[in-house]
Amino acid sequence: MKKFLYILLLASLFSCDYILKNPPKDTTEMDSIVKNQVNDDKNVNGCDLKAGYKWSNMTKKCVRVFEEGYRLTSIERDSLARRKNAFFFVDEDSLIAEVFLPDSKESIVFKRESDDQNFKFQNFEFRTNKGFYLYYKQTLMFQPAIPMDTKVLGKSEEH
Repeated sequence: MKKFLYILLLASLFSCDYILKNPPKDTTEMDSIVKNQVNDDKNVNGCDLKAGYKWSNMTKKCVRVFEEGYRLTSIERDSLARRKNAFFFVDEDSLIAEVFLPDSKESIVFKRESDDQNFKFQNFEFRTNKGFYLYYKQTLMFQPAIPMDTKVLGKSEEH
């Protein structure tokens, strides 16, 4: 019985050690961008956030990204097995791209030098070869949204 209690005590001490450790530093940059939750009615530029408008730093106007932008779908699913969507715009000269991450107040503006290069911003890379892909520290986060065909059920036809 003493051995069992001793082992139980050691196991609980090791599990508490993991809880008390600080989170790794490499995730703080991503957390500061993505976890910037939208809780206001309007932003500093006057865009009505609750109506779906966000300020575009590329076009310098309020836009509804889900109507005007192109959609990307997250690789990982949330706790309810749903995927989150990011939206992006590419400038007319194709040297600037703007990405709106889910639940983020501000967009990320990517730049590149020529059409054959990828867009880059800090540890993010927006690749445009054979589709549009968003990487963070060389890890794929968002991919092109794949449309799903669903069958519409109705009355069966009589022959």
